[in-house]
Amino acid sequence: MPDLKGRALKVGSDTTYPPFESVNDKKEIVGFDVDLVNEICKKINCNGTFITADFDGLLIAVSNKTYDFSISGWTITDERGKTVDFGLPYMKNTQVLLVRSDETTVKETADLKKPNVIVAAQLGTTNSITAKKLVADPNKQIKEFQEFPAAIQALLNKQASAVVIDTFDASDLITENKGQIKVTGKQFGDEYLGMVFRKGDKDLKSAFDGGLKAVYQDGTWSKLCEKWWKDINPRPDCSGAGLPLGK
Repeated sequence: MPDLKGRALKVGSDTTYPPFESVNDKKEIVGFDVDLVNEICKKINCNGTFITADFDGLLIAVSNKTYDFSISGWTITDERGKTVDFGLPYMKNTQVLLVRSDETTVKETADLKKPNVIVAAQLGTTNSITAKKLVADPNKQIKEFQEFPAAIQALLNKQASAVVIDTFDASDLITENKGQIKVTGKQFGDEYLGMVFRKGDKDLKSAFDGGLKAVYQDGTWSKLCEKWWKDINPRPDCSGAGLPLGK
């Protein structure tokens, strides 16, 4: 097992993504990603401190050494892989459409091509990229927001017809806005989440890959998944099926 010899690490994260990461009433950053990093650090001897940052600027911040790495529900993509290195996939992800509970115009992704439909998403996310592909005119039909709660507020204010969002993030927002919003249509996409490391930082990436495999294989990963998605629907497969971590 790699040993980082007690190294202190700055972890950049957009802490508006419960249950991955959020700020609780005590002003503490908590969530699945936080617990996962802490458990990995127990294996590889490090100490991670989470720092709140805007999602849209995190890749640059990791590249210029503002943070040692980032974990923030990052979808692994070839485009992002040109500027940063991704660790092993730690979660399988899909996307969904969120609409108001009384919505009748948007029932599935095909409805997003209707000219009067406005779609909200978070700036810099794969959700925004997906939304632009699903609508007929991205220049007129897409509204981007710095944070997902702002996109949800636009939905509730009838400034948007739907929100494209990761399935996991949708779960907590539905709970927070009970009775006001819902998932419509089927889940779509087949993506994986990974930690973001500076390009060429092989030692740190390798250490976290090793630590991630260890917490997966000893059952800790599944326990954290069950903890953070307890009584939340839709939820991930807490067996971790489809991840390469058991190899």
